Amino acid sequence: MKSGKFWAWVVFAIGTAYFFIPLLATFEFSMRMRRGVHSFDAYQVVLGDPRFQATFLYSVVAAICTIILGVLIVVPAAYWIRLRLPQLRPIVEFITLLPLVIPAIVIVFGYIRMYGSNSPLPFLSSDLGASALLVIGYATLALPYMYRAVDTGLRTIDVRTLTEAAQILGAGWTTIITRVILPNVLIAVLSGAFLTFAIVIGEFTMAS
Repeated sequence: MKSGKFWAWVVFAIGTAYFFIPLLATFEFSMRMRRGVHSFDAYQVVLGDPRFQATFLYSVVAAICTIILGVLIVVPAAYWIRLRLPQLRPIVEFITLLPLVIPAIVIVFGYIRMYGSNSPLPFLSSDLGASALLVIGYATLALPYMYRAVDTGLRTIDVRTLTEAAQILGAGWTTIITRVILPNVLIAVLSGAFLTFAIVIGEFTMAS
């Protein structure tokens, strides 16, 4: 037993080092803006740049909008599939995997052709439309992660029993989703939201 615990801690230590050493090395390198001196000058330059501040704020707002859009689409869809249409789960899972298979640049060119200035829905002809389309594109890229996080959360609860109990008490579908299902899968939704936020902040191909 003691030997098993020892090797478990060894594996844990190796895994921790594998993830954290590159991060620490990157952080240490970022402090070498001045030769031979460790300082936070690079961070001061970047964080003090008005262009960076505006761009980062735009990315944060886009990430929040993407998370809201993803939750509004994925939670009801995953709930309804698990409750009423379990036979469609393999098809939906395949569809949600497509953003991982199709390169982002292909999706971008598809959006340009479909929503360009000469299309029936010229989203790209205005800044607001382009921003809305960008949020939709981000939601598409984050779909595999958000859907699987929510679906995993739904597996841990008895969806049918909770739904029937809520209906007996007179709750409608909106109330069931927002006040019964969503609180029970909130941790899963937050997990998908954090992944979505990371994707939006780090995505370059679609934004450019």
